[in-house]
Amino acid sequence: MNRTLRRTFEFAMLFGFATAWFGCESARPAPVDASLDAGIDATIDDGSMDASLIDASAMDAPRVERPPLPPPMCAPHDASVADVVTGPITVVRVDNALSAPMKLAVHACAGLRNRAAPGSVYVQSNANEAAWITELSLATASTVDAAAFVQTCAAEVPSCVRYDYASQRPLMPNILTAAAVLGALPVDRTMTVSCATTSFDAVEELRARNTPELATRYVFDRFGSQTTGLAMLNPGYEIESMTPANPRITRDMPPTLLDLVFARRLFVVFLVNGCSEGHPERALLGTIVNAGHWPTPVAVYGYNNSWLTGGGFIHEAQTFCLPTRNMGAIASETTNLSFFSTRASSVGGAGAVRGNPPETTTYDPTRTYVAVVVGDGDNIDFVMSTRREWLRQRLAACAAGGASCPPLSWSISPHLLQLAPDVLRWYYEQSRVTGRDYFVLPPSGHLYAYPSSLAPDSQDRFVTATEEDACSLGVTSVVHWDWAGTWQDAERVFLPKYARLGGAIRGVFAMNVPYVLPAFSWPASRFFTILTGADGGQVALFKPRSWRGVNNDSNQFFYSPRRMAEEIANYPRGTITWLYMTSDGGLTLQNAFLPLSSMLPAHVQLVSTDTAARLAIESRR
Repeated sequence: MNRTLRRTFEFAMLFGFATAWFGCESARPAPVDASLDAGIDATIDDGSMDASLIDASAMDAPRVERPPLPPPMCAPHDASVADVVTGPITVVRVDNALSAPMKLAVHACAGLRNRAAPGSVYVQSNANEAAWITELSLATASTVDAAAFVQTCAAEVPSCVRYDYASQRPLMPNILTAAAVLGALPVDRTMTVSCATTSFDAVEELRARNTPELATRYVFDRFGSQTTGLAMLNPGYEIESMTPANPRITRDMPPTLLDLVFARRLFVVFLVNGCSEGHPERALLGTIVNAGHWPTPVAVYGYNNSWLTGGGFIHEAQTFCLPTRNMGAIASETTNLSFFSTRASSVGGAGAVRGNPPETTTYDPTRTYVAVVVGDGDNIDFVMSTRREWLRQRLAACAAGGASCPPLSWSISPHLLQLAPDVLRWYYEQSRVTGRDYFVLPPSGHLYAYPSSLAPDSQDRFVTATEEDACSLGVTSVVHWDWAGTWQDAERVFLPKYARLGGAIRGVFAMNVPYVLPAFSWPASRFFTILTGADGGQVALFKPRSWRGVNNDSNQFFYSPRRMAEEIANYPRGTITWLYMTSDGGLTLQNAFLPLSSMLPAHVQLVSTDTAARLAIESRR
């Protein structure tokens, strides 16, 4: 995901802009400081906590010896569900010089083919796509070029959707939706492709509906009830526009995600002002989202990269887009998801994938414990590209011996369970090679969202879905993002929903948006707090610590590995904390984590996120 939202100066500007919309922390009552001993663990209670969620009497009580928490109650994986049996795999080679309409046609046809014959077509246009053929040992039967593939597809599909790419670029999301629902090949007027019939002539159908608003309304009224989900795909609008409410079309529409759109009949939309208060496009998007066609909170595939404001896309997480607050994102601007999602059955339940068991470390107050997390695993494109490369680097480093292979946690999208089970299994298999790699749910669990700002009914469904994801991935921790000014609500209302006996979530690793601002009004010496539920269940909530680059020792988010090692070494003994690594500021595994791990003093022990959460809870029981 393009997280330019994290630039320091620009983000501060964005915060001032956004808090005017969403409210700020100062408008809410300040929490009471209820620090417990050593300043390492604390919980809060100012008497206004939701009694249905929190046992307030336990919040301020001195630490007492309690029995260990029971294990998470998870439904088991149904091993009787067999993988999809597939036939031969055809690889379609796509040259980057190919026209945009031809690329769209190739990926659309791949989705249609995989809908009819699961896991039968794989598109290869770059090195990352080629790498997965090797990583998964895919037995390919044939390789064809794009032109031949499209001609064959046109002869096989029942019809075509005709359009004019040159004049209808802003309407491409609508045209592609119609084609996906109709199971038709999208054919631009410049393409020399013959079709038996034309099921939708977009030039004629949309002649009087030639704006995104009018075309979206028409296509939704006609096809919306036949779709299975929602996607946002930019048809080519300028990203860094000086006029974000009215950007120009400056680039071709990329074909990413299009194969899944056609395989699953997703409704594609891109309304630049669909999240702008008072704009007709927002009312239309609200009608679409709340029509009842899809479960809520609505999972939005693709990416909303409209409105680059103050250095970031302010609606990329979708949460604040509509007043109903019932959307979240599945960052998925990648390819071949129709292949991976049909080649193997979706998996779920405890034991669906097998990772490394958490460490059996016992808490020692003379040591410092740090969980290091590889971030942005919610972005499936990252999983399919850079994070695969990083894991290969990690495997090479670990092959040198234990000292160079301390525990490391990788955030990873739970949607791989159904979008790319084979890819997910590959990651887990590689983790078992080292024996020291672990996984954690990415921001903010089931969806990339700001959960504390979701509507109440969507919050409950979000929690349930996140717990199910944790069970299926075999993890007990989640990276949790929320917007500045909402953390008091997060502590008091949302996050305690996880604090229940038998709950699947035991650790919540917080990250503020904007990241440059503090999330909590905690003392500097406090690294986590324990939330205790009404039935005695507990969750460890950790304060943020972000690492984004390695080139500026005067900026804590861009420390060199040596400066970061010095900071960690100076934490009070007994500290349990975490470090969140993202690559948007130039950080990589090789220039950050690998050197850092060799510079830490002996009293610092790196652990997995699940172990950090367990140690935090046990240290206070």
